[in-house]
Amino acid sequence: MLGSVSLNRGGGWGGYRASKAALNTLARSFVGQHAKAQWGVVLMHPGWVRTDLGGRRATLDVETSARGVVAVLEGHLGQSGCIFLDYEGQTVPW
Repeated sequence: MLGSVSLNRGGGWGGYRASKAALNTLARSFVGQHAKAQWGVVLMHPGWVRTDLGGRRATLDVETSARGVVAVLEGHLGQSGCIFLDYEGQTVPW
């Protein structure tokens, strides 16, 4: 979610947010340059995961996040375009 510009209402994590938003912009530009391609790009928000970065208070364990990410990616195999989804397959606003 930190890569979403429209969801940034509270500030904080400025450098991290900017890097994720930049990655999203690069991906959309890349897909735009290859508009006729038979493949697509899925940008993923894995959730707030209990890792060294996410911390102990994070809401998801690694297994739940990873299973969700894999299921979402498998569900979009063969699709073109560029989408931004979370680990449950919900659209994340740009």
